[in-house]
Amino acid sequence: MLEANHAALSVSELNEYARRLLAGDPLLRAVEVTGEISGYKHHYSGHRYFSLKDEASRVQCVMFRQNAMGLDFTPADGMRVTVRASASIFPRDGSFQLYVNSMRQAGQGDLYLRFEKLKQKLMAEGLFDPARKREIPRMPRVIGVATSKTGAAIRDIIHVARRRNPGVGILIAPCAVQGAGAAEEIVRAIERLNEHGGCDVILAGRGGGSIEDLWAFNEEIVARAIAASRIPVISCVGHEVDFTIADFVADLRAPTPSAAAELAVPEIAQLRQDLNAVLLRLGGALQSAQRIRRLSLQRLTDSAVLKTPRQALIAPRKTALDQLEGRFKAAMPVVMERSRHRLNALEASLRALNPEAVLERGYAVVRQNGKVLESAIGADVNAPIVVQLKDGELTANIASVAPKDGNG
Repeated sequence: MLEANHAALSVSELNEYARRLLAGDPLLRAVEVTGEISGYKHHYSGHRYFSLKDEASRVQCVMFRQNAMGLDFTPADGMRVTVRASASIFPRDGSFQLYVNSMRQAGQGDLYLRFEKLKQKLMAEGLFDPARKREIPRMPRVIGVATSKTGAAIRDIIHVARRRNPGVGILIAPCAVQGAGAAEEIVRAIERLNEHGGCDVILAGRGGGSIEDLWAFNEEIVARAIAASRIPVISCVGHEVDFTIADFVADLRAPTPSAAAELAVPEIAQLRQDLNAVLLRLGGALQSAQRIRRLSLQRLTDSAVLKTPRQALIAPRKTALDQLEGRFKAAMPVVMERSRHRLNALEASLRALNPEAVLERGYAVVRQNGKVLESAIGADVNAPIVVQLKDGELTANIASVAPKDGNG
């Protein structure tokens, strides 16, 4: 026991003292704990990091490589296991955790059972049927995004989309993506994008996390909102290996938000290269066909059968063929130039449809309480407004409201 009048301990001394207390407890040196795996990570070093949880608590765990080599199954989030471990404190962080020596399966966890039950239910209803999935537009003018406005996912989507096609519009419906009420916010975001009707495809997702962090995308109401969307939906929950219910229902699944942006937005430079390649192949094919016909005609001309009637039969056709070849050679540059002009016009149209182009012309977007103000009558003089300009935002207060008829 520490004496009451002992000198103050340093943090390192306190943590080390607690570690020794735990190490001296015979129960905690070899304790068995049953719980549900959460946040499982297989590190490249071979070590495994995860939490064990029940309805009320959780404890951090680490299983070093030499112990993990004895596993006869692959652990995963939601799996219920029993571990044999020693309890200790990691002195550097002062964190209590279990150092796992062995692990065995103890049944399926609650979240896994809920996931499988809902998956079987929706599968039986046909919501996963490939026949009901819609094709993603090849040239979307505007993409809608249902995700958190502060997460890395929205930054990744905007960066990739703008790099691939600077003229594509991006319509964001911000929503919570984890925690209480997140599923309802995701549903409402998808519904708002459908009600707006200005986007051609919807990206719904978030960055990676534990099974609890991602659980909103395993909720039935989110699955049904994706299935009911009139606009094709790409799910992009940032987890490379595991699937969510949203992934099964969506029209297309992307492993990360960045990958979803690449799938949704074609690269303009690549489209231009592809068009030029097609035009070149077309011109080559026409020239090849022309050469084959000319050779065939030449063989007929040189044959003994046609020596006598050559002037009467062959000469007019040869003249017509020469004229056709001349017109073809003259027309090909015009056709290719028209195609290039059409592509440039299309690219200009896409840039004109970009919502940010309006801001570049000196206009502004005014929001209050998170919503765009469409009418002066709807403004609340007691709440501040946010004015979005081309190079930033201004926060201001309303001095007065004056509608067009002057009654304000």
